[in-house]
Amino acid sequence: MIVVVGVFGWMMFFMAPGIYRRCRALWPLIGLVCCCAVTAEEQVDSKPLPQVVVPIVAPWGFYNAENQVSGLLVSFQNELFTRARLAVNAELRPYPRVVHDLASGSADMGVMFVSPLAEQSGVSLGHVVTMRVILIAPANRTGAINKLGDLDGERVGFIRGSKYGRRFDEYAGFEHIAINNVEQGLRMLVTDRLDALVATEQALLYAMFMTGIPASQFATHLTLGNARADLYLSRHSEGQPWVPSVRAALKSMNDDGRSSAIFYQHDLWPRQAYCFAGGRCLEAVEPPVTDF
Repeated sequence: MIVVVGVFGWMMFFMAPGIYRRCRALWPLIGLVCCCAVTAEEQVDSKPLPQVVVPIVAPWGFYNAENQVSGLLVSFQNELFTRARLAVNAELRPYPRVVHDLASGSADMGVMFVSPLAEQSGVSLGHVVTMRVILIAPANRTGAINKLGDLDGERVGFIRGSKYGRRFDEYAGFEHIAINNVEQGLRMLVTDRLDALVATEQALLYAMFMTGIPASQFATHLTLGNARADLYLSRHSEGQPWVPSVRAALKSMNDDGRSSAIFYQHDLWPRQAYCFAGGRCLEAVEPPVTDF
C-alpha cells in the first residue's frame, strides 16, 4: 500500500499544475482507502479469543488416531463456545502448564480442579464436572488400606500437577510419584514400580479400556472424596466483553444437563463399569456436586 501511494505521488509531481490541482482532491480518499486496508489486514492477523488450554490427560484431552485434538473436555468446550457464539482456539498442554498459562495470562480460560492453586491462577466461571477420586493397589497386596497412614514408606502414583485435596497432597508419610497418565500408572503397578495409584474414576475407566489390563489385577482400597472441576478465567482476562456470554452458556449447559451428559454419556469406551478384585465396581455415574 505504501508503494502504491508513493508511485501516485511521483505521478502528481510530474503532472501539469492544472491537472495536479484537480487530482489533489483525491488525496483524502486515497488516505481513507489506505487506513481501511491496514485495519482489515490487522483484523485478519488478530489472535482469536478466547484462547483456551486443555490438559493433555486422557480422557479429558488427547490426540486421537487421526492426530486430531479430542477428549471429553474438548467436546465440552466446543459446545460451550458454540452456545456462546464465539470462536475458540484450544490447545493441549500438560496440566501444570495449564495452571501456569492461566496465571501468567498467556491463556484466557481452562478447566482445572478446584484448589487453592487454581484459585490463585484464575477466577471460576462455574462448575463443569464432579468426579470421584479413589486409590487402587495390586490385588495380591498384603494388608488393607483403610487410611493414608497404611501407605507410610510406600510409593503412591498421581497425575502430575493434579490436586486431590490437602490431606493427600500434603501427606508426608509416603512418596508421591508424579506420572503422566493413568495408563502409565497401571503398568507401573503391575511391574511393581508403584505400590498404589490415585486417580479419578473416569480416568481409571478410560485407562482400563486402553491398556486392556484386567481390572481383577487390582483392588480398590480407599475413596479420597470428590474432585470438582470448574471453568477458570485468567485474572488477566477479567473484563473481556465475551466473559458474560461464556458464563451464561456454562449456566445453560448445567441447567439442561448437557454438561453431565458429555462426561457421563459418551462412547469413548464401550462399557460404563469395571469390577475389581473383591467385587467393587467403578461406574461412570456423577457424584453430588460438592467441593473436594
